[in-house]
Amino acid sequence: MKTPKALSVSEPVKLIFAGGFLGSGKTTALAGLARMLIRRGQRVGIITNDQSANLVDTVIVRQMLSDLGVPVEEVVEGCFCCKFDQLIDQMDKILGHHPDVLMGEPVGSCTDFVAAVANPIKIHYQDAFRFAPFSTLADPDRVRGLLLEEKPRRLPEDVAYLFRKQMEEADVVVLNKADLLHPDEAGRLRSAVARRFPGKEVLTVSAKTGAGMDSWLDLLLSGRPAAGTVLSQIDYDRYARAEAVLGWLNAAVRVAASGEPLDAARFLLSLLADLRGAFRSERAEIGHLKCAVMGAGRTLWANLTHLEAEPAVSDPRFGKLPRGTLMVNARVHMPPERLEAIVRDSVAAACKRFQTTCEIDDLQCFSPAYPNPPYLVRENLPDHE
Repeated sequence: MKTPKALSVSEPVKLIFAGGFLGSGKTTALAGLARMLIRRGQRVGIITNDQSANLVDTVIVRQMLSDLGVPVEEVVEGCFCCKFDQLIDQMDKILGHHPDVLMGEPVGSCTDFVAAVANPIKIHYQDAFRFAPFSTLADPDRVRGLLLEEKPRRLPEDVAYLFRKQMEEADVVVLNKADLLHPDEAGRLRSAVARRFPGKEVLTVSAKTGAGMDSWLDLLLSGRPAAGTVLSQIDYDRYARAEAVLGWLNAAVRVAASGEPLDAARFLLSLLADLRGAFRSERAEIGHLKCAVMGAGRTLWANLTHLEAEPAVSDPRFGKLPRGTLMVNARVHMPPERLEAIVRDSVAAACKRFQTTCEIDDLQCFSPAYPNPPYLVRENLPDHE
């Protein structure tokens, strides 16, 4: 194993990593935790992660925390596991801001995080960092479909395998979006997950409303032994197939109103409705679909996490823009070339409908490469006190 770059840290920094499948709400949850930490007097930094550049999550986090001066960096073109050296580079940038807590959000298709990221950090930077319990966030709808098989599964079994592995390596399984659940259903799902993964702490939170977030943060800061459980068995061929069944698209598009300024909220809702309709017609399940419009120093975003969901924007009163940048991140169960064609057609149609010109600055569409972590330590290492 080669040696990563050296880091200089005067006092150990708390590391909070939260994984979870696409659409589980990691970005909103980490932004919420960051605000809570700052209220408690802590300095915070965040690192986001994706398989490609033009990541909507980074834009969202920066917008949500723009008034607090939180440094945000990103690792792209691969997961933290496969881009470990780049992760350390970005951590080093944030360390220049002297954070008390550094938070990270692995890409939604990542697993084997403990062996590929947490353990190498423990070995090479044992004096620099202290791990909080490793959390895996889960959307209740995905739990019903991919874990409990209570509804028709629209994604292949290899994806369900990856979903289970993400929960298996966690210290804490966090059932997010509790605001969408009846309390009895939340309790039932929490009990079902606890039975499937004995020894895991299982929490129910709503990153949207804040319910349960204080208890989760208290657990993360409790000082208990942490950084997850090393997967004793993982089939990398199945892991690779789970990632590759999805087409991944990231695009940045310049938009400019031809006449009246663009109503950004109506535009995003219309675009997402078009995309959802096209995916429905091909029975192509959505892993996650995020769009954002940026202009005049502000950002509006909207997302969909499955075919039956209804799109909603972050701020319906956002207003109008004469010009801006549209970003589209789509992870959909279809070949990349078909996904690209649908997105190009839908963006063009939405722009025409709203009398807006559009020019694509960058568009990448692909299936992720076979995961190949440069550092793997398959031992359950203790965290350092």
